[in-house]
Amino acid sequence: MKLFKKGLLLVAIPGLFELGLLGVLYKSQENATQAEVWALHTKDVIIQAAEVREPVLLQSARLRAAIILNDPSGLEKNDLWESIDREVNELRDFVVDNPSQLRATEQIRESIREYHAWTDLQTELLKSGRRDELVAALRDPNALRLIQVIQRQLVEFIKVEEALDDVRQQRVIEARKLQNIALWIALIGSVLAAAVAAKVFSKDVGGRLEVLTGNARQLSEGGALATAVGGNDEITELDKVLHETHGRLKQAEEDARAYREQLERHARELALVNDDLQRQTQDNEMFIYSVSHDLRSPLVNLQGFSKELHHSIKEMHDTISGSNLNDKDKQHIHDLIEDDVEVSLKFIRTAVSRSASIIDSMLRLSRVGRVEYQSQLTDVNEVVGRVIDAMSSTIRQREAVVLSQPLPPCYGDPTAVEQIFGNLIGNAVNYLDPARPGTVEIGVLPSDPGQPDFRTYYVKDNGLGIPADYLGKMFSAFNRLHADVAQGEGVGLALIKRIVMRHGGKIWVESTEGVGTTFYTSLPVSPADNPASQLAQGEQTHG
Repeated sequence: MKLFKKGLLLVAIPGLFELGLLGVLYKSQENATQAEVWALHTKDVIIQAAEVREPVLLQSARLRAAIILNDPSGLEKNDLWESIDREVNELRDFVVDNPSQLRATEQIRESIREYHAWTDLQTELLKSGRRDELVAALRDPNALRLIQVIQRQLVEFIKVEEALDDVRQQRVIEARKLQNIALWIALIGSVLAAAVAAKVFSKDVGGRLEVLTGNARQLSEGGALATAVGGNDEITELDKVLHETHGRLKQAEEDARAYREQLERHARELALVNDDLQRQTQDNEMFIYSVSHDLRSPLVNLQGFSKELHHSIKEMHDTISGSNLNDKDKQHIHDLIEDDVEVSLKFIRTAVSRSASIIDSMLRLSRVGRVEYQSQLTDVNEVVGRVIDAMSSTIRQREAVVLSQPLPPCYGDPTAVEQIFGNLIGNAVNYLDPARPGTVEIGVLPSDPGQPDFRTYYVKDNGLGIPADYLGKMFSAFNRLHADVAQGEGVGLALIKRIVMRHGGKIWVESTEGVGTTFYTSLPVSPADNPASQLAQGEQTHG
């Protein structure tokens, strides 16, 4: 049963009980009021009976006065008889619900009529002067009996009403007593009903709510929950949800513990991999460094011997010119030297220069991992300004426009930061499209709430652009897309990527061929707590 229905029952049952008690109280009140009404009615009957007796006695006194005074004029008035008849009618109306008293009232009326007839007869005797007959009639016992009958009937009538009044007064007392008892019963019953309802609510709802509250507290504290409460109302459903949530939290804790153990295992494995990678990187750098130095000596020899051969060719020309050979042989030897030997030497010198440039690039790559950076708060506006000033001749030659927004500072090695922007701005200027006015923009993106410790700068151009299938090779060494546009060995972006990673940031590119290219690089805005971990993170992200 739902809590709403339980609440209705808890209110309705005591309410119905109280309504019953109020009904009993109302009935007792009605009975007491009715008893009082009947008691007052009895008194009204008694008073009315007295009202009947007084005009009868007054008429008897008027008759005696008329006889004594010998003046019948007072007896000719009918006002007393009309009053008597009216009082008798009123008395009859009062006792119409009591058959015995109603019969007594009719007897009284009949006795009054007999007395009225006798009085009329005496009045006629008085008027006719037959005084002796009148005196004899007054002395007749029957005449005295007429008025005594009326008085006796009225006295009996009043006695009956008085007895009835005693009974009704007793009923009033009993009704009042019952009313008081009913009032107390209603009061005590209401209190008991409220107490029983409160007890039921406290036992059924309050107790279960207490268990539910305890379960919620245990859930928040991570403790064990009590046994599920019974019932099928909202409390039961909520407690069921708490137990299900507790189970899910336990499962989540187990999953989190397993995941944490897995992460720790992966972290240990990653640390081992990073250590191995660092050793391999150091070995590679040492290998590149050693190979570069080892290759320099043969290249120097090749370059030196090629110069010696070049000088020897000049001597050969002079010797041939001073020889006794005919002109045809001289020309033939001269053509051989110019077309074969000289061209071959030129290719040798070009290959030597190219190899030397590659070796220099390899040395720069190897030195990036060994350079000790002096990280500090770096004014990027100043760095970009120096780069633009250094490239002013190339910018004018390309007829390009370079725009730099206000750039907030970053935290890094100033020389390394200058290398980053120098390479990116240099590439943007060098690879502009000659077919349209070139524009290069240097700016910064809004702060990313997901990475509050880094700030992202960008270098955007409207140059030649990069094909989509080549974007993944942009940061690999010795890969060049537009080799005919600008000179270089294709290691600039690889160097920049290593530098950015050393600072804990990352670098990426977005480009559309024929539209332009935008390079993005994120650099820290505060000192790095663990540069080595940031370097490893950068190598995993971009490697």
